[in-house]
Amino acid sequence: MEKKGNNKKEKVLVYGVMGFTGNLFLEYAFDKNMPIILGAREDSIRQKSSDYGKECRIFAIDDTQSIIPHLADVKAVVNLANISYRVNRHFIDACIETNTHYVDLAAEYPDMIEVYNLNDAALANGVMLMPGAGFNLAPSDIAGLIASELLPNPTKLTLGFATFGNASRGTINTVLRLAAETGHSRLSGKLVATSPASAKHSFFAEGKEYVMVHNPIMGDAIASFVSTNIPDITSYAYYPWILVQFMKGRLDWLRKFLINHTHWFFPLGPTKNELKTQHSYTWAEVENKRGDKSIVTIRGPQPYIFTVRIIGNIIQRLVDGNIKEGFIPPSFYGRKLIESIDGVQISVANKIRP
Repeated sequence: MEKKGNNKKEKVLVYGVMGFTGNLFLEYAFDKNMPIILGAREDSIRQKSSDYGKECRIFAIDDTQSIIPHLADVKAVVNLANISYRVNRHFIDACIETNTHYVDLAAEYPDMIEVYNLNDAALANGVMLMPGAGFNLAPSDIAGLIASELLPNPTKLTLGFATFGNASRGTINTVLRLAAETGHSRLSGKLVATSPASAKHSFFAEGKEYVMVHNPIMGDAIASFVSTNIPDITSYAYYPWILVQFMKGRLDWLRKFLINHTHWFFPLGPTKNELKTQHSYTWAEVENKRGDKSIVTIRGPQPYIFTVRIIGNIIQRLVDGNIKEGFIPPSFYGRKLIESIDGVQISVANKIRP
């Protein structure tokens, strides 16, 4: 339900359209003729605005009060720029103060917990806060919800994802920066500090085994707990060998060197061919006290394409007024958010004890 006073706020502002993900989204949004306005801090967005025939707004996001005037007629913000709460906090504060709904891609625990802690303020101001709306969290959040609804009284949720090929420089820098950071799992309903790569777990897809490592830096222990209320939640990821070493605190000198020289060693992002041909897996397993299990596997398109399509579907729901106030995980929109996306296949397996 929209808070009274929002009736004149009709526009959806997509901020951060000059980056790799932002450019991909613009191509998709133009093809779908989405009713959006563009936002960025760079003046060069004027050319994008002209090319795509969309209104643009130019402003930085390092001061709450300077952001507020740009949101007077904006119903919702979708932030595709910096995913760190440290950077985005002024933007989020401005959205709460102006009764503007807020969506971003922040999926890591340090960012997720900060946004989660703003739940009461969001509720008081009639605002939805939805971080983690991209590939790194949305499909796993949805997979966990689907699995949890297939099994009576689930007590344990295990999540994981696997990606292949190149990532954007921004993604690589974030992964390297947070690789060795302590994350969190959930045990008996409480958040528990957990070391990365401290455990392994396997899942099978299309006849192949994928060995994942514990990936507690993601915000699953928060988002999926809100979605499912399952008391024990752990998350895993399928990563290259070198990244696993970084997660274990090894070769730290190399990790720091790569952080400072990302532009030297990594391409801007996947090639057009990689975007078309690569795919991803998301996996969720729930278990109850009897030992019964339900497993959901989502085969999806290349992660950046998956993210762009998810964001596009969320924007349509924002335009339609399908909004809930407070801290809201992407699974609020259910499996329908992703099942119509080209390349998405959702499979379910049950293992019930006799």
